Amino acid sequence: MKEKVLVVIFAGLFIILLYGGCAREGFVRKAAVIPIVAGAGYTGNNICLECHDDMVGFKKTIHGRIADFEVVGLSKGCESCHGPGSIHAEDEDPASIISFKDISKGEASAVCLRCHTSGSLMDWQGSEHSLNDVSCIDCHRAHSRTRRLLAQSEPKLCNNCHQDIRAKILYPSHHPIREGKMVCSDCHQAHGSFLTNLKTEERLNDLCFECHSAKQGPFVFEHEPVVENCTICHDAHGTVANNLLVQNEPFLCLQCHQFHFHAGKIGGEGTSTDVYGRSVTSSSQSMTMAYTTKCTQCHSEVHGSDLPSQSVPGQGGALTR
Repeated sequence: MKEKVLVVIFAGLFIILLYGGCAREGFVRKAAVIPIVAGAGYTGNNICLECHDDMVGFKKTIHGRIADFEVVGLSKGCESCHGPGSIHAEDEDPASIISFKDISKGEASAVCLRCHTSGSLMDWQGSEHSLNDVSCIDCHRAHSRTRRLLAQSEPKLCNNCHQDIRAKILYPSHHPIREGKMVCSDCHQAHGSFLTNLKTEERLNDLCFECHSAKQGPFVFEHEPVVENCTICHDAHGTVANNLLVQNEPFLCLQCHQFHFHAGKIGGEGTSTDVYGRSVTSSSQSMTMAYTTKCTQCHSEVHGSDLPSQSVPGQGGALTR
């Protein structure tokens, strides 16, 4: 019997490895080849400017100011991206030069990656943008004089594609993006990262804690969702519920917790006076309304606390103070 079980287990592992390898091979994109201009030689920027006089200001851009020592072994200027232009200078045929209008997005990015290979750009090939056929030139303009060569400013540039996120930014509860106090790249790494294009090398929570450090802990009494993943309760881009909660209270809390036992009790009916001398009217539904409206009215320290709650059932971990 044991031998049959072992055979089934090893057969299952073999199938998983076989089909897993095939799926991986189909998922990973092959690196695009840099286009070349066969038989052409380099001529220099001055020859280009004889016809392309609208590019006179190129030398004032970031690419135009590159020094020789910064590109050892490579050409600089127009031909560093468009390829050697001797043939194009003679026949003026657009087909004899690298035109970014006529090459694929992968080839366009391959041209950029000849120089831009360090830092965050090391993760470009495996990034969400690259895998979804987004090219460098979709977001950047090589001839631009703007900071980071962006085609548009943030968040307008990102919103062109991410319309669903744009809608969330307009929700009542949102990060201050539309107010101009934040931009998408404060949290996101568009060129790829270890964790789904986010500017963190470990957990998603570590990114949130860079600003919300008071919620980090460690606490004596922890709240498991806070330790595990902030997005269990929050949607960082925007929500209808307050505090970026994915759902209003108590419905969010009830996804994990049961109703409070007080919610089923019958309240007293009548009119009384509170400690401040105010007249208070209660009904038979008062307990239900009080304990099914907003959990954080009592459990205020939902992110964790070092102080024990004064409750027997919660054994100090009710997060009420």
